[in-house]
Amino acid sequence: MEERVATLEAELAFQGETVQVLNDALASQQKDLLLLQRQVELLGKELRTLRERGADRGGHDGGDPVDEKPPHY
Repeated sequence: MEERVATLEAELAFQGETVQVLNDALASQQKDLLLLQRQVELLGKELRTLRERGADRGGHDGGDPVDEKPPHY
């Protein structure tokens, strides 16, 4: 009986350590996800600003700046 209790205690300790490792990994991934979401938000704002600037200049219809010909053409 004592051997079974010792085995269960060892398994419980291992599971506790595993849960902590998984929790740390989840917290790290959540931090990374929030950072990526913020970067996408900023890139979206920058893209909208670039499109608005292009439309304000008259020669550009607000489409993708990659498709725009350089001014010397």
